[in-house]
Order: sequence, then structure tokens, then C-alpha cells
Amino acid sequence: MDRVALLIMSEDCMGCHACEVACKQEHGLDVGPRLIQVVERAPLFVPLYCHHCSRAPCQVACPADAISRDDRDIVLIDEEACIGCLACVEACPFGAAQFDEERNVAVKCDLCRERLLDGGEPACARACPTRCIVWGGVKSISERVARRAAARQLMT
Repeated sequence: MDRVALLIMSEDCMGCHACEVACKQEHGLDVGPRLIQVVERAPLFVPLYCHHCSRAPCQVACPADAISRDDRDIVLIDEEACIGCLACVEACPFGAAQFDEERNVAVKCDLCRERLLDGGEPACARACPTRCIVWGGVKSISERVARRAAARQLMT
């Protein structure tokens, strides 16, 4: 199966937080964990999210082997196996692994895996009004980003 990924074109983000809201609704998250979060780093808004790293520090750090990959290279946390030690949260360089205090487990973006299995797209990408969230197969993302960069050059 094709490896999937998510890429955010920060220069197009307007800081509306629609991605955060859509993610929280999709995953039934209460106050606290944010699997995608928009921060302001003037003059840009920068969405922080899980990069599903090829050698995921969160997976390496997990002493319970609760973090694995599926056949599309999506890094997943098995909440049943999670022991709530926070090792993955501390290991993530992007702040993407969060701790859900209510359930006492680590949580992170799963690219809305259930939606993908049903042929849909991640909730954050669907909600983004500027379409700055690009997702899909790694090859198709590369092609779309190249087309977008070429179009930008023509506009300057």
C-alpha cells in the first residue's frame, strides 16, 4: 500500500484553528490534548503535527511497545497497551504526542486512519479553508507541492 503523509504549507495558514477544532471533534477530545495545534511564530502561523517519522522517536522511547506502524506507515498508539509513562511525549521533537489525563494514555495524530480506510481524508485537511494542509501518497504530495511552488514563482 502507498505510504501516506501530511504536509502543511505554513505560508498559507491564516491561523483560523479550523484544523484543531475538526481534529478534536473527529477524535472526541476534551480540553487538553491537541493532536494538531496552530502556534503563531510572527509573521506566520505554524501548525504543529505528527510527522509519522520514518524512525519515530516516540516509538523508540516507548517501553511498552504500544507504538507501531500500519501498512501505510502511519504511526499509531495502542491505547490498551499504553502504560501512561509519558516517554513518547517527552521523545517527540514536534510536541505531537500528547497526554490525555482523563484516560491516562498518550495520544497522537493517526491521520484519521478510520476516515482513510473509508476513502476519506483527514479531518484537519477537510476543514482547512486555505487548503494549506496537503495529504495523500508521498509521491502525489511531492508533485502537488512542486506545482504549487511553480505557480507561486509565476505570481511574483
